[in-house]
Amino acid sequence: METLFQISEFREDELGDVVSKISDFLPSNGIVAIQGGMGVGKTTLVKRLCSHLGIEDEVSSPTFGIINVYKGKGQQINHIDLYRLKDADEVESAGVFEMFHGPGLSLVEWPEKIADELEGDVWVLKIELCEKFNHEGGRRLILQRP
Repeated sequence: METLFQISEFREDELGDVVSKISDFLPSNGIVAIQGGMGVGKTTLVKRLCSHLGIEDEVSSPTFGIINVYKGKGQQINHIDLYRLKDADEVESAGVFEMFHGPGLSLVEWPEKIADELEGDVWVLKIELCEKFNHEGGRRLILQRP
């Protein structure tokens, strides 16, 4: 994996600047596996990224619906949350794998549920708490591509 962008320390109020920088690197189609623990800000990151990319719809967590599709300004974002699904069979039944072969950029939360089934050029966006700023909600972020 090639690291395209890395920021070792940022606070949540700096997320807009971080998203602006990340968007310069992201493809318009494909899969971005968003890795990070519970409560680290994966969905918040996706919301800000969608807004930056011109999505005007209200972006919400697809935890219960599994897949939310947003379209705006020539860009389609497929926001996928695999948290509630148990295994690749449930992911297949939910139609997630079909989304990967269709149009748009698929942003996948909890991709480790299907790590063995992810094929092709899957980008990885890691977000985690930063110990130095933990009391202030600090994060670190790495964007990698194959």
